[in-house]
Order: sequence, then C-alpha cells, then structure tokens
Amino acid sequence: MSNLAEVVIVIVIVVAIILQTLCGYIGNKYLGAILPLCFLGLVGVFLFKGVLGFNFRDITMPLLIFIFLLARYEAGKRSKAKRIKRELEKMKAKDISNNN
Repeated sequence: MSNLAEVVIVIVIVVAIILQTLCGYIGNKYLGAILPLCFLGLVGVFLFKGVLGFNFRDITMPLLIFIFLLARYEAGKRSKAKRIKRELEKMKAKDISNNN
C-alpha cells in the first residue's frame, strides 16, 4: 500500500471514532446507530462477495470493531453525564455558599 492510502485509512478511522463519540455525547441514538449498521452492512457485502471467509479471524475482527463502535458511543454518553454531574455539583456548591 502506498503511504497516501495508509494516511487516508488512518484519517478515516480517526474521523469515525470522533464521529461515534460525538454522537454518544449528543445522545442521539439514531446518529449513533448509523456507523455500526453501515459497518455491518459492509461486512455483509464482503462476506457475500467472498472477500471475507467464514473463519475465526474474519468473523471475530468485525465483531470486535462493532463492539468498539458501540463502546465509543457509550463513552460519549458517559462523558456528557459526567460533565452535567460536575456542573450540577458546582451549582449546588455555589447556591450553598450564597445562602450563608
């Protein structure tokens, strides 16, 4: 593979990870489902065309990538929940200090 192709692949992977995390942060389930479903569709096409076989590696790697995409979505959701919790704690602390 040429260096340009490798760079493009790395950029696509990084953008996919960022997009999936952002969808989780936003909390939109439909946007968060697009990338994993497209990936499963692409794997299905590769299986149908014969590019991927029914061996251990060709089944487990797409499954692990699918699970990783779902985990990135959940990580985005947890990140937003954590930020909201911190903000609420700050507001409560400020409210307590203003009342005294």
